[in-house]
Amino acid sequence: MSALEVAGVLRRYFALLYVALFCMVALFWPQVTIRGGAAWGFTLAASAAYAGLYLAVAALPCLLLALLPRRFAFRQPLLAGAAVVGGSLMLLAMYADYRLYALYQYHFNGFVWNLLTTPGGVAALGATASTELTVAIQVSAIVLANLAVMWGLHRYRQLGWQFPARPAVIAGFVLCGLLATEEVVFAYSVHTGQEELLAAADAIPFHMRTSSKTLFQKLGVERRALQSLRLAGGDVVYPGTAIDSSHLKPTNVIVLVAESFRWDLLDPEITPNLWKFSQRATRYDNHYSGGNRTRMGLFSLFYGVYAPYWYSFEKQRTAPVLMNVLREHNYQIAAHTSQSFDYPELRHTVFSGVPEANLQEIKTGEPWQRDIRNIDDLSSKIDHRDPRRPFFGFMFFESTHAPYNFPEDQALRSDYLRDMNYIDLDLRNNIGGIHNRYINAAHHIDAQVGRLLEHLEKTGMLEQTVLLFTGDHGEEFMEKGRWGHGHGNSFPEEQIRVPLVLWRPGVAPAVVTHRTSHLQVAPTLLAALGVDQPARSYSSAEPLDRELPYFVFGEYNYMGIDDGRNKITFPFTGSDYFRYSVFDENDNPVDRGARDGIVAAASPLLDEVTKESRRFVR
Repeated sequence: MSALEVAGVLRRYFALLYVALFCMVALFWPQVTIRGGAAWGFTLAASAAYAGLYLAVAALPCLLLALLPRRFAFRQPLLAGAAVVGGSLMLLAMYADYRLYALYQYHFNGFVWNLLTTPGGVAALGATASTELTVAIQVSAIVLANLAVMWGLHRYRQLGWQFPARPAVIAGFVLCGLLATEEVVFAYSVHTGQEELLAAADAIPFHMRTSSKTLFQKLGVERRALQSLRLAGGDVVYPGTAIDSSHLKPTNVIVLVAESFRWDLLDPEITPNLWKFSQRATRYDNHYSGGNRTRMGLFSLFYGVYAPYWYSFEKQRTAPVLMNVLREHNYQIAAHTSQSFDYPELRHTVFSGVPEANLQEIKTGEPWQRDIRNIDDLSSKIDHRDPRRPFFGFMFFESTHAPYNFPEDQALRSDYLRDMNYIDLDLRNNIGGIHNRYINAAHHIDAQVGRLLEHLEKTGMLEQTVLLFTGDHGEEFMEKGRWGHGHGNSFPEEQIRVPLVLWRPGVAPAVVTHRTSHLQVAPTLLAALGVDQPARSYSSAEPLDRELPYFVFGEYNYMGIDDGRNKITFPFTGSDYFRYSVFDENDNPVDRGARDGIVAAASPLLDEVTKESRRFVR
């Protein structure tokens, strides 16, 4: 085959690939909010322009190989192979991003990269064997489809449609111009706060999100976008004051946390052991996590400070006051997890400085089996502890993380979805069965908590121990249109409300109905141990017996403030265009006109939270 024929085949292949890439972008359109003709026009232009950019990336290996001398023996098959590899990889990347966005409403980003590169991150997704098989089949199908197209174009090159070089070059220049125009429009929208266009840009995977504040200022374009609140980062100055624990009472402490465990799982049928125990302890009926992700939930629980601090504290390996006090008083520490201390990075935060011998992570076997083994081992460590020294135990249960794992012969709900295949998961039609899996997993965790409580009771240790049970965050089952947790700029009730049962020896049973927060737990535990220093000196909240005037929660990029009437959310890392979103107490979005008035009235509160979010960093 001549060089001209090879070039013709490749041009036709890349033309078809462009159509496929554009169609792939179009899959995202129903997943985002596109309002008005201008937003739709921008979406179409951006889709066409970015399909061209994806095509250029896919063609890059082929273009590099085209530099080989024409007399090189394997030049033609190498060019064809490079085209197929580049096209397949780009289609796979876009399809993976589409599946990610369809399930969780965010694109491939820093969080996903962290998930893929941190040890234990991919395992934390809980992908089932059927998911892995489906992925393998779909990857093979995309690669084989590309090979078939290339073979067909080669085999019938004389019969097929021709794509001359000149129109191809012209199309390339047109797409470059369209991409440049789209990026200028996007940058202008960022500068002037064109929210409809910025929201529509979410339809574009791997969007560059260009901005040009300086250029538009020089051109005299008025900046109408809100000023960003970049709160993450800085040198840690936590706690900022010496902690006086000289009057500490050496009481044992056990903290039990279950993954994605929302408040309504505390139920006489679903969790009978926990329910029975809560009748003897203090039950907090309106308790909220400090975030809708594990990192932020556990961070707020142990530190009592706001989500933006996580970045600096993790980077600088800053341990919480609570753990530092326990270590200073020679506590025996036994921290267990059925996931990993690297993902989330508890080694660098909550348990920073704790010797490795005191950290047990079980990462093999089914999650429900890991939970059983961890409770067995924690009970054994309790039996073999030094009775002359106080004991701190921690257990993180994994069974209630998707795909919600449990021993099937002990299922509480028989009508559950048997196979959680993330790739072809039909959420709307199967959400009841998925929710039943979650209930079954919670029932299994309750059995393990019951075993531990029974052991503590039999050994007499319970009367010498402060013990609490809670969730790191909640889990949504399409009540507000989404599944799972950690979704962007909203913090619906189902994702942040969790149970809290707190046992303190000698404290009468009680039910607390005022709203409480994870941020109040560390101050409460320290107070129970005899640290009488003001909680605000080392945290952002008062103990649990005080009712907070407002609640603060967060995830990796967004913060939320609940003042009892509305939830006001905003990005704090600069990774997204800055805007306030407002939701009422039923998690319904408030329209833009009413939103601006609510935000203006809440200006002193926003300033207060912003100031507190910078207090422990320099």
